[in-house]
Amino acid sequence: MHLRSSKWFQLTALSAAAALPLTSLALEPAQAASTTVNIVGYSVVGPAYKILEADFQATSAGAGVTFTNSFGASDTETNNVVAGQPADIVNLSYEPNLQTLVTAGRVAANWASQELSVGGVNASLRLQKAQTTYRTPGIVTDSVVAFAVRPGNPLGIKNWGSLTKSGVQVVTPNPVTSGSARWNLLAGYGAQVAIGRSPKQGQNYLKALLANTVAQPTSGSAALAAFIAGTGNVLIDYEDDIDAAIGAGDQLQIVTPPQTLLIENPIALTDTGVTNPSAVAFYQYLFSTPGQTAFASLGYRSVLKSVWASTEGKFASFKKSTDLITVESLGGWPAVNLEFFSPAVVFPANNTTYPKFGIVTYLEKFAGSTA
Repeated sequence: MHLRSSKWFQLTALSAAAALPLTSLALEPAQAASTTVNIVGYSVVGPAYKILEADFQATSAGAGVTFTNSFGASDTETNNVVAGQPADIVNLSYEPNLQTLVTAGRVAANWASQELSVGGVNASLRLQKAQTTYRTPGIVTDSVVAFAVRPGNPLGIKNWGSLTKSGVQVVTPNPVTSGSARWNLLAGYGAQVAIGRSPKQGQNYLKALLANTVAQPTSGSAALAAFIAGTGNVLIDYEDDIDAAIGAGDQLQIVTPPQTLLIENPIALTDTGVTNPSAVAFYQYLFSTPGQTAFASLGYRSVLKSVWASTEGKFASFKKSTDLITVESLGGWPAVNLEFFSPAVVFPANNTTYPKFGIVTYLEKFAGSTA
């Protein structure tokens, strides 16, 4: 069990980035026109953007820039952009959302390389001189899957096994609408693999976890709100979301399980964003040292090695490198999305217990069965 205070997150984030020179942005003043930048993102990151936008507006590159924001369940926001919702920058929960936007023509197929061509990080996409912490390109923030518990941790929650015990009431979002939910369930499964259990045992674990689930709100933010209001006794959530709630005064404690999943949240300029100089400037800011420092002050694990090196000590660490599971280690998003979240459930021949595709879709029918 890892409990830690989040008082450091209460530092004035509004000044964290503004106090640093925006030296990494090679922009001419004329590029910072008084235009509007439309931001669309997953629910949890919404509060951070209020601070990041204000910090950016205090720089020469951001003078006169205005923003519109739309934050909600990641799949819902993605579908809204496909349907025509204005969006210059999309910061969504997980990579399949970006692929949906690529298919719809709203985001370029090479969106992940914008961190180099626009953001100016990772001088070599072959990773020989990578400036980012992990190898996945196009990621603006990292986090991990963690647990929120009631003050004093009355149930003694310490790891994923704790969540399947009798009397534990779990809150986690709905994987049909929420990227956060998908991270959470993959973390539970991946933790079983990390401690040497078989894929079938991993599916058994997910079945037991979902059986203890008492609420599945539409988004990560809605799940946190339900938990704060009194639903359940354990919330599975982004580490940064829990820390922000603690920093805001909510009576929670954070438990970082000894094995969990690395969360990587992607960002991209859309078809309208790449031609909007203010959107380009803000995208650059988000990858800059001041922008990443502001993210770190709000509980996000910075993707820049330089910022991560100075903030790493404020975050939970892991005994072994294999204790921090990645989607890549589970097969990558295209394979994982089909295997776990395909709406069509497909079983192998002569097997009606362990699906080959649509594992979570199938197991959802057991959700709340012991509530």
